[in-house]
Amino acid sequence: MDPRAPAGTHAAAGPDPGAGAPGSEQTNKLMRRGAQFFGARFVSRAPALARRLALLLVALLATACKVPLEDIDAGFVLADAAWFEAEETLFVFYELTAEQGLSADSVVEIRYVTDDVQVDWTPLHALPQVHTHVPTECVFERRCGSASLHVPAEPRAVRLRLRYHRDGELALDAATRLNIVEAGPAHTNRSLLVYGVFDEANRAIQWRARHQFPAVRNEQAQRLGLRRHFSVDDRRYGAGLTARGNPYLYGVACPGDHTAYGADPVDTEARAVFDPDDLPEAGAEAATVCAQATVRDATGDFTATAVARKNPEVSPAFPVLRSPIRDALQVKFLLAPCARTISARHLAMQRQRLGLGGVDPICIDDWQPAALQRTLEARFREGIEAARPEGRDMVLVIGLHHDTPAITDPVEAALRATLDGEASRRTPRVAGAFLLDSYAHVIEDEDLPDTTLWCPSMIVTTGDLGDLADQVTGAGCAVLPDNLALSLGPFTIGGLPILPSRDLYLDFIERWSEAQAGEVTDLTFRVPELPPSADHVDIQPFGVATFFNGEVITAEPEDAFSFCETDEYEGFVFRPPVQVPAPGLLPIAALPAYHAGAPQPTYGLGIVWDFPYLMRLEYEAVAAISVSAFSASVPFGVPIDAEQDFGSELWLRDTFSLEDSLAHCRRFCDQPTFDSAGVYQVAADFRGSYMSTCYRPDFPERGDGGFPRDP
Repeated sequence: MDPRAPAGTHAAAGPDPGAGAPGSEQTNKLMRRGAQFFGARFVSRAPALARRLALLLVALLATACKVPLEDIDAGFVLADAAWFEAEETLFVFYELTAEQGLSADSVVEIRYVTDDVQVDWTPLHALPQVHTHVPTECVFERRCGSASLHVPAEPRAVRLRLRYHRDGELALDAATRLNIVEAGPAHTNRSLLVYGVFDEANRAIQWRARHQFPAVRNEQAQRLGLRRHFSVDDRRYGAGLTARGNPYLYGVACPGDHTAYGADPVDTEARAVFDPDDLPEAGAEAATVCAQATVRDATGDFTATAVARKNPEVSPAFPVLRSPIRDALQVKFLLAPCARTISARHLAMQRQRLGLGGVDPICIDDWQPAALQRTLEARFREGIEAARPEGRDMVLVIGLHHDTPAITDPVEAALRATLDGEASRRTPRVAGAFLLDSYAHVIEDEDLPDTTLWCPSMIVTTGDLGDLADQVTGAGCAVLPDNLALSLGPFTIGGLPILPSRDLYLDFIERWSEAQAGEVTDLTFRVPELPPSADHVDIQPFGVATFFNGEVITAEPEDAFSFCETDEYEGFVFRPPVQVPAPGLLPIAALPAYHAGAPQPTYGLGIVWDFPYLMRLEYEAVAAISVSAFSASVPFGVPIDAEQDFGSELWLRDTFSLEDSLAHCRRFCDQPTFDSAGVYQVAADFRGSYMSTCYRPDFPERGDGGFPRDP
């Protein structure tokens, strides 16, 4: 057996003919290893002489058998000591682990030396304690705790060890670390400071004690059982205070102009306590409250100033932007040959889809590009002016029934000329146009797609209705709508696009029937109402920003803002006053930094949109499937009610919330505050920390119980 085997191991028994006599160094080592094998619980219960004989026997057996030692993973995780000169107190914190050998009779011992005193190995908790140390709840196979000893002179050496049994000899030494804190400013050179925080309403004050040790954190010291008594008295409110290098403002001088108010003293041994009464109304404008905080140490009572700072007063900068969204008036037109019939079935479908049943067509039999454009412009304007007195926004609804694709050029030109004149108007105005063509078409005019949906859109297909289920069955116009798709076992069931081209429609009804093609049951256009004060600003290629009704955010130069990314619509922009040179429109996310660098008294608030209306199409379709692999077509004949949206989903609602996106601080913006975890971030004021970070504070409140989060 190796006599140099480390502490924290044990061996199985075995004979060793070379073992020494009782009392020899080799025998003593063997006895200690025998104790490790049997454990402190066994050997401690025998009378002293019998115990020594048992240990000797175990040692002899262990050496004879030569069983290897086994590591029981014993060691100190933490063994820290800190001596504070001003308090004449030595604080000790320890935490250790051992897989075997720990029991209720295990003790932690201390040994320390000063110039005047030498304390030999003594159970740590047998010594008088300066402060309260409550029992700790360490996990299985661990011991942890703390102690505070009155040590007037600076210790030159401090050592800790674990004695496995208070009456035994087996011990485990710790590599103890000693920190010396000399006398100095209270906020850096004392083991406890006191500070205050406010609740959400900035009325109730909670006073907190915070442990501060060189190598042990506040909450760790609390977990290891240390409790400190403190009391608070003599509150005064007044203007804000600052002290460089003193984040909690502990020990600062309270200005003489602060106003005293009657409040009963409070004291506690917990880490926090609320004042019994709220701050009086007269202190509503005060930024801070000073108080006298008294803590106890080995020398007596120590009193210093504790400061409570109000939280930043923050509210939504602009909670909700409201813009009435109305159903637009449909001004309907049908462009079709009058002297001949291209396809009665297809024309009937177009009339049904757009609700053009009683609309007389604009004849396009012998059209010429320039003449047709002039005719269409005149007819469009005539229809618009006839409808304008109703006072509602309008949408042009056009059916284009033809067999000459080139006709789209003059139609596009007429729409562009008509809608350009309406873009800058306010309600009642023409918001845009919707056109159902005989062919799939892509608008060639680069600006017209901003106001017009042209259906059906150009999609890539195989040209075979047998593969219809694999195509984009709900192909949109300028915007893809929701698709109608069902699953039946291994098959995908596709419904006919409700706005098809003529070829696709005729092919479908020839294969199945007109009944299977479905029909539109409702067609509506949702449009935002624009008041006379509304202002449009073009921000291509993104769309248009509209400042609806003079919505502004007002601010003082010392105010601060915070922007937070949310799930709410965030297409908001702002602009400073007209008289101030501005870089154009800026996203609302840039407002906090803009105001910090060049504060303005007002910021106009606008909303960005990329299309002027939302078309909602409600229809009844019939599920059908073509199974090419089996050369079978199966119309299921099951009607399905569905709806599709074309255009901008922005206009599904008429209120737009900024409540969680843009926060506005109007007072106490340079003071620290709480984060979303309830931690008081003493070095993070609102102005400097939350420009582009979500401000979601969790404040303390009366009756919340438990210790505050204060790492």
